[in-house]
Amino acid sequence: MPLKAKDLRNMELKDLKEKLDELSEDLLKHKAESRMGTIKNTSAIRNVKKDIARVLTVMNEKKASISSSKSNVKTNNEAKLSKK
Repeated sequence: MPLKAKDLRNMELKDLKEKLDELSEDLLKHKAESRMGTIKNTSAIRNVKKDIARVLTVMNEKKASISSSKSNVKTNNEAKLSKK
């Protein structure tokens, strides 16, 4: 079952990193099964890749929001200093 971006956005950054590690291991496992010819669901590789992309997208969104909030705080502090 594919991961929902909405559910991923509710997770902490640390949990997202753990999920990314888990999905990377799944991808390696599915690729190995594919090479050996024992994979039953050939679309599993594609689905795991899409899930990895979703996790990375949400992680980048969170990092961007953190950095933008930090720069916003700096801008507010600079504005206060310039008023004096």
